Amino acid sequence: MHDLQAIIDGLPGIYLIVAADAEYTMVASSDERLRVTMTRREDVIGKPLFEVFSDHEPEKPSSGAATLRRSLEDVIATGQTQRLSQVRYAIRRPEASGGGFEERFWNVINAPVKDDRGRVRYVIHRVEDVTAHLHAQELARAQLQESDERLNAALLVSGTGTFYWQLASQRIDMDAAMLRLVGMEGFREIHLSDLLERMHHDDRERLVLLGERCARSGDDFEMHFRVLLGQGERWLFGRAMNVRDQAGRPSYLVGACIDVTEHKRTELALQRLNDTLESRVDEAIAARAAAESALHQAQKMEAVGQLTSGLAHDFNNLLGGIVGSLGLLERRLDQGRHDDLRRHLANAQSSADRAAALTHRLLAFSRRQPLQMRPTDGNALVSSMRDLLQRTIGPLVAFELMLADDLWLTRCDANQLENVLLNLALNARDAMPNGGRLRISTANRELDDAAAARFGMSAGSYVLLCVEDNGSGIAPEKLPYVFDPFFTTKPLGAGTGLGLSMVYGFARQSGGSVQIDSTPDLGTSVCLYLPRYRGALLEQPEQAAPRQRPNAPAGRRVLVVDDEDNIRTLVCEVLEEMGHRTLQAANGVTALDLLAKTDPIDLLITDIGLPGGMNGHQFAERARLQLPDLKVLMITGYAEEALIAAQPSTQAEDLLGKPFTLDVLQERVQTLLESAPA
Repeated sequence: MHDLQAIIDGLPGIYLIVAADAEYTMVASSDERLRVTMTRREDVIGKPLFEVFSDHEPEKPSSGAATLRRSLEDVIATGQTQRLSQVRYAIRRPEASGGGFEERFWNVINAPVKDDRGRVRYVIHRVEDVTAHLHAQELARAQLQESDERLNAALLVSGTGTFYWQLASQRIDMDAAMLRLVGMEGFREIHLSDLLERMHHDDRERLVLLGERCARSGDDFEMHFRVLLGQGERWLFGRAMNVRDQAGRPSYLVGACIDVTEHKRTELALQRLNDTLESRVDEAIAARAAAESALHQAQKMEAVGQLTSGLAHDFNNLLGGIVGSLGLLERRLDQGRHDDLRRHLANAQSSADRAAALTHRLLAFSRRQPLQMRPTDGNALVSSMRDLLQRTIGPLVAFELMLADDLWLTRCDANQLENVLLNLALNARDAMPNGGRLRISTANRELDDAAAARFGMSAGSYVLLCVEDNGSGIAPEKLPYVFDPFFTTKPLGAGTGLGLSMVYGFARQSGGSVQIDSTPDLGTSVCLYLPRYRGALLEQPEQAAPRQRPNAPAGRRVLVVDDEDNIRTLVCEVLEEMGHRTLQAANGVTALDLLAKTDPIDLLITDIGLPGGMNGHQFAERARLQLPDLKVLMITGYAEEALIAAQPSTQAEDLLGKPFTLDVLQERVQTLLESAPA
């Protein structure tokens, strides 16, 4: 035994030999055991094991001492070695070290030592101190738990939850954040069927099909879905990676879900917004159109007010001259004085001519005046007007021409263009009462889309005619209104306000435009843009001598229809002087009755604007049903061009505009009757 003691003492491990007696007497101990148990050899050898190493919790059947005692009993009884893991055993500390107990954990091997007869004489008790290892594991476990708790807290705050979806069993393990997202906090074990019950019915089938596809093909998982929470719903977006087993088969999905409810609500709201965008745009356009219409109506009424005011002013002046001259004629006739009748007649005729000119200016502004369009050389036209313009502007104004070489031709009404240039020259003269400089220039211009758009025209080639002066100019706040009818910067009575509006109407009717630039005290520039004509300049025929018409046969029957009694009577008197027989009616209905009751007529003279629901065109068509070869002369106070466009069958030679002279009426009647069958 002494030799055994020596052997045990020198072993590097923790060994103890106890006798197989009732006291489990300690017979040998390694130095390492003495160290870790904080004992001395003389204090333990020869003494009962459980007397020296008493248990501090003897009442517990699972205490370390009780566990060791049962193991020793089994080894002695069976003769078999026993192994124990992580036995918790408290070691008493010496009083010098503070007393009390120090908790230790041991891995234990209890091996029997038998005699020759096979009986167990001793038990070798070998232990491995795993206290530090277990403490390290416990610390790591605690740290991991703390980390998990922090992660779960972060996931809860962020609205992100994690899950582990076993594809074979359809079991889904969720962390606390995920449980909260799907409203399943109280669930311990969750299967796919449990989750489906919480989902929106429109998303259930998609989730099942997606799970089956992931299990079959190994695809990753990605899906938007809704879960029902009380009276509301929550949108989630889930994404997971498909993990395969050792055989390469899809095994489970590990991933996370995030709350995207607010994002989805915004997306759906935007979709609804887009779905109704077209209707709302239509409503906005309609509202804007209504507002613009109201504005245009207000502007139109303002323009009408300005127009009627100007017309009333100018026509009252002209009518005053006519009425006054006719009144003097009446007085002189009553007095038997015939010496100055022609003078008063001339004054009345002059006022009437001015009134007719005023209506032509109005038609020019509205682009309704008939134009005689023909190829025109702008340089030649301006040069031919040089003397006239020089006399018009007077000696105080220096006049100069700057004509471009190789100026393109344009197509316009040359007479009207002359009127435009004359009108602009007069305006320039009036802006320079103390003298100045007037320049008329020509040029070729190519306008691209952007430049043409600024002028309200189409891109293309244009002939430019500019009238420039260095006069008083126009104030910036008045410049936008200079083309409005009856707007003038001249003093009251010094102008009609129709000159520039006529210029504007002529330019637009010719397919071009007009631009004006002006600076107070520096001058004004007005430029006409007229479209280029690419054909040849036609030779102007020499003025033929007036053809002497033979008198038309007298005694023709003529029906005159006009609701104006004075005009109807005047026309009939002229026709009767020519030797014709006349019938007259104030409207189409009365005229049809006359046609039915009388002999056929040779010529119909009718106003276009008739009362009674039947205009002149309609009446003429009815009359030609009875008389297919009937000659018709239309008379009207409207714009000829507009009436011809409205009634394509109307020819210019069959149309006579009011006011007309007696000579013109006679000539037109004679021409028509000459061409009529006898």
